[in-house]
Amino acid sequence: MDQQKLVELLQACQIPDTQKVKAATAELRKNFYPHPDSLIGLLHIIVSHPEATVRMLAAVQALRLVPKHWKNVAADQKPAVRTELLQAIVREQDAKCRHGQSRVIAAIATFDFYEKEWSDLLPAVVQLTTSDNVAHREVGSYITFSLLEANPSFFEDELPKLFELFAKTIRDPQSRDVRVNTMLSISAVLMLIDADEDAQAADAVQEFVPAMVDVLKDAVDNGDDERIQQSFEVFQSFLAYDSSLISRYFKDLLQFMLDIAVNTSADADVRNQAISFLAECTKYRRLKIQAIPDMGAQLMRKSLVILSELADDDDDDETTPARSALSLIDQLASNLPPRLVIVPLLDDFPKYATSQNSGQRKACVLALGTCAEGAPEFMSTQIKSVMPLVLNLLKDPEQSVRYAALIGLIRLGEDLSDSMSPHHDDIMNALVLNLDAASGNESDEKNAEIIRSVCGAIDSLAEGLGPDIMAKYGDSMIQRIGTFLSHPDPKVKSSAAGALGAIAVSIKSSFSPYLKQTMEAMSSYLMAETGEEELALRSSICDSMGRIAVGVGAQEFSPYVMPLLMASEKALHLNNPRLRETTFILWSQLATVYEGDLGEPLAGIFKGLFDSLELEEEEVDLDVPEDQQGLVDDEIVVQGKKFKVKSAYADDEDDDIIDDDDDDDDDWDDFVGVSAQALEKEIALEVLGDVIYAAKEKSAPYIEKAVELVAPFAEHSYEGCRKTAIGTLWRTYACVWEVMEKQTGRKWEPGLPLKFEPVAQVVKLGEIVSTATLHIWLEESDRDTVTEINRSVASTLKTCGPAILGQKDMMEQIVTVLGTLITRAHPCQLDLGEIEEDPAVQGSSEWDWLVVDTALDVLIGLASALGAQFAEVWKVFEKPITKLLSSNEAIERSTAVGVVAECVAYMGSGVTPYTSGLLRPLLHRLSDEDKETKSNAAYATGQLVYHSEDANTYLPVYNEILGKLEPLLLIKDARLQDNAAGCLCRMILAHPDQVPIADVLPALVDLLPLKEDYEENKPVYQCLHKLYVLSNPTVQELTPKLLNVFQQVLGPPEEQLEPETREVVQEMVRILTK
Repeated sequence: MDQQKLVELLQACQIPDTQKVKAATAELRKNFYPHPDSLIGLLHIIVSHPEATVRMLAAVQALRLVPKHWKNVAADQKPAVRTELLQAIVREQDAKCRHGQSRVIAAIATFDFYEKEWSDLLPAVVQLTTSDNVAHREVGSYITFSLLEANPSFFEDELPKLFELFAKTIRDPQSRDVRVNTMLSISAVLMLIDADEDAQAADAVQEFVPAMVDVLKDAVDNGDDERIQQSFEVFQSFLAYDSSLISRYFKDLLQFMLDIAVNTSADADVRNQAISFLAECTKYRRLKIQAIPDMGAQLMRKSLVILSELADDDDDDETTPARSALSLIDQLASNLPPRLVIVPLLDDFPKYATSQNSGQRKACVLALGTCAEGAPEFMSTQIKSVMPLVLNLLKDPEQSVRYAALIGLIRLGEDLSDSMSPHHDDIMNALVLNLDAASGNESDEKNAEIIRSVCGAIDSLAEGLGPDIMAKYGDSMIQRIGTFLSHPDPKVKSSAAGALGAIAVSIKSSFSPYLKQTMEAMSSYLMAETGEEELALRSSICDSMGRIAVGVGAQEFSPYVMPLLMASEKALHLNNPRLRETTFILWSQLATVYEGDLGEPLAGIFKGLFDSLELEEEEVDLDVPEDQQGLVDDEIVVQGKKFKVKSAYADDEDDDIIDDDDDDDDDWDDFVGVSAQALEKEIALEVLGDVIYAAKEKSAPYIEKAVELVAPFAEHSYEGCRKTAIGTLWRTYACVWEVMEKQTGRKWEPGLPLKFEPVAQVVKLGEIVSTATLHIWLEESDRDTVTEINRSVASTLKTCGPAILGQKDMMEQIVTVLGTLITRAHPCQLDLGEIEEDPAVQGSSEWDWLVVDTALDVLIGLASALGAQFAEVWKVFEKPITKLLSSNEAIERSTAVGVVAECVAYMGSGVTPYTSGLLRPLLHRLSDEDKETKSNAAYATGQLVYHSEDANTYLPVYNEILGKLEPLLLIKDARLQDNAAGCLCRMILAHPDQVPIADVLPALVDLLPLKEDYEENKPVYQCLHKLYVLSNPTVQELTPKLLNVFQQVLGPPEEQLEPETREVVQEMVRILTK
C-alpha cells in the first residue's frame, strides 16, 4: 500500500473544495479501505504524522475500519501496534487527537479481550489513571471511559475495582478533565447495575452523586461550556435507569438544579439545561417527585418566577429560561396531580395578576393557559374564581400583557370553553376592545399580533361556548373578522379564516347567510401554488372551508364541494407538508358531512391517503458524537420515539469523509424528532379511519388495502403513528361489522359462543386487529397510545359485541392488561425503569388517570359484550374496583361507582353472588361529600337492587337507602335528582311492597320530566306503568299531573325517550285518556 498516497488523500479531504474532497473520498473507498493494510497505514499516521488534523482524521477512519480489518492484521504485527498506540497517546498534546486515539484503542481492545489478548492493557491504563503525572491521569481516565463505552459488559465483574478507582478520580485535585471523564465512565456502567441484585453497586453509584454535583458546579463557576454540557448529559442518563441509583440524593439534585434555574446571574444556556433536566425528571420520575413533600409546589412557584422574566420582544422560537420554564409548567400540569402543582399556581395567581411588575402579570396568565391542557377537569372547577382576573388582564394598559392574556385565553379556550360560557359577555367585550385598539395601524406588527390572537381566541372558544351564545355575536363578529381576510399580513388572514371556520361550526345553519360572501372572499387564496406564506395561508383557508362545511351541512355546502375536492387533490403535489396535512383533514371533514357520498373523488381520496402511507420514510439516525457513544444503546427512546443510533464504529459506506472532521466533543446532533413523512402519516392514518367509518359500505373496495397498509404502523417507531394506526384498525373493524349487520339484518347478542357466525371478512379482520393490538398493548410505554387502545377496544366491544373476544388469546390478554392498568402497574404508568408503583404515592395527573379511566371503560365494554357471563370476569376485578370506591380522590370514587353501575346493568342477575360485597360501599358513597360520586352511587344502588336476586341482603337496608335518597331528590346538580329518581323507581320495580309509595311518589312526580339524565326515564316510566297495572291509588290520584308530564316527554327533544320507553308512555296515555 502506498503510505504517502494515503496521507495525501487524507490531507485532500480537508481542502475546502467539494470536488477534490469527493474525488479523494472515492479513491480512499475504492483503493484503500477495502484492504486490511489500510488500517495499519492509518494507525501509523495516528502515531507519527506531525499534523494534528491529519492524525485526528486518521483516528476517525481507523475507528471505522477496526471491526472490518483488525482480525486480519498479522498476529506478529499486533503487539507492536498496541505498544505504539499507548506510547503515542501518552505523548499526544492535542486533546481531540487523544480522544480519537482512545477510542481506537478501545475498539481494538473490544476484539482483543474477546480473544483473551492484550492482557497488559488494563494494568497500563490503571497505572496511567493513578499516576502522579496529571497529564497521564487525563489520558488514562479517558481511555477508561472509551473502554467502558465500547464494551461495558466486559467489565461486569470488575465493578468493585472500577468504583474504587472512580472514588479517587472523581475528586482529582488537579484536573477537571479527570473528574469529567470519571463522570462519563460512571454513566457508561449504569446499564450494568441491577439494583435489586447488587445493592452494594447501587450504593456505590449513589455515593458518587455529591461529587458529580461538585463537578458540574465547578464547570458552571468556570464557564466551561463543554464540561457543563457533558455533566448535564450524565445526569440525564441516570433517568434512563433504575431510580434507586440516584434516589438517596434525588431531592438534593432537584434542589440544586432548581437553584441554578432561578439564578439570573447564571448563563442562560446553563439555566435552560437545568430547567430541561427538571422537565425530564417531571416526565420520567413523576412518582418520585410526587413523593417529595412540597416539591411539586416549589417547582411550579419557581417556574412562575422564571417565567416572569419574559421580555416584551421575546421570540417564540428562541430558547430562553422563561420559555423553558413554560415547558416545565406544561410537564408539571401533565404529569403531577393538580393539588400538588395547580393549586399553588391558583393560590399565587391573584398576587401575580395584580402585580406592578408586568412580567408577573404575563407569567400568571400564560401559566394558567398552559395548565389547562394538563388538567382540564380540575381547571374547569376553578375557572370561575380566576376569570375576573383574566378579564382584567385582557384590558391591561400594557399591550404586551394583553397579548399574553390573549395567548392564555386561547389555551384556556381549547380545553375549557364550555366552562367559560357564563363569562361570555365580558370575554367578547374584551376581545372587541382589543380588536378596536389594534385595528388602527395595519402595518404595526404588534397590532397584527393582537388581531391574530383575538381571532385565535374566537377560534378556540366558539364551539365550546355553543350555538346560542355564538349566535348572539355571530353577525358582528363575522362582519368584523371578515374584513381581516384582506389584511396585508398573511398570518392575520390565516387567523381570520380560522375564526370564521370556528364560528360556522358553532352556529351551524345560522352561518348560511354569510356562506357565499365568505367563500368568495377566501377562494382566491386557494389558487396559490408557490411561496411559503401563500401556501401557509392556502392551508388555513382549506382548513376553514372544511369546518364551514361541517357547520352549514351537506346541502348548503354542495355548490363548493366538488371544486374544493379538485383543488385539494392538486394541493398534494405542491410539496408543502402543512398543506398536505390540512388537505387530509379536509377530506375527513367532507367525508363525514357527506357520509362518504363524494362520487368519483372518493377514489382519489383513498389513493392520496394510500400514497402518503407508502411514502419512503427517512430514517432519523442520531449520529452520536464519538465521545458519547457509550451513553446510549443501539436503539433509544426519546419522548416516545425510537431512534437508531449510528455508531462511530459503523461501517457506513455512504458517509463522506468531509463530515468527519467535526469536533469530536460536539454536542449530540439536535434531536430532529420524527421525520416529516412520519408526521404526515400520523394525520393520514387518522383521516383514513375517519373516511372509512364515514363512508361505511362505500369504502368496501378499499378496506383490504387499507388494512394491509395500516397494520404495520402499529409497531412504528413514532408513537403518533402507533396510536392512530391502532385507532384506525379498530374503527375499520367496527365499520365492516356494522355494514355486515345492516346487510344480514342480524344484531349481535351478548355472550360466547356467538349466536351467529360472522362473515369471513370480519373474522379475518378481527384476527389482524387483535394481533396488532395484543402485540403492543401490554408493553407500550407511551401513555397516549395506551389510552387510544383502551378507547378503541371499549368502543368496539360496545358497538360490535363479543365476536372479537373469540380471537386467539384475546380474552385472556384483555383481562391481564386491564389488571395491570387498573392497579397502575403498566409500563406507561410507571417511572422509566421502574417495575412497580410506590404505594406511598397518592393521586395522579389527569392524563395518568385517563389511562385508568379508559381501561375501566374497556371493562364496561366486556360487560356489554358478555352479558351474564361477565360475572366470572368481575371476580377478577372486584377487589381493585372496590379499592377505587374508597379512594381519596373524588374523580376515582365517582368513576369507580359508575363502572359498578354499568357492569351490574349488563351482567344482570349474574351480580347476585357479589351483592353483599358491593352494597356496603355503595351505601357509603350515597353520603359522599362529592356530588358526582353521590349521583353515580344512586344510579349504581338502583341497578344492584333491581338486578340482584339476593333480596335477603339488600331488603334489610331498604329504608336506609330511602333515607339517603331523600336529600338527593332536593339537589339540582350533578344529575342527582334524575339518578335518585331512577334509583327510587328501580327499588319500586323490584319490591313495590317495600317502598312507602304514598310518601315518595308525589315528590318523585314533582321532579318530572327529568332534565339531565334521559337514561333514567326508562325505569321512571316503567315504574309508573307498573303502578298503574297494580292499580296503585297514589299514582291514580296523580294522573292529571302525569298526563301533563307524558305530553312533555313525548315532545321534543326526541332523545328524551328510547323507542321502547316511548311505547310504554304512549300506552299509558291511550289508556288514561279513554
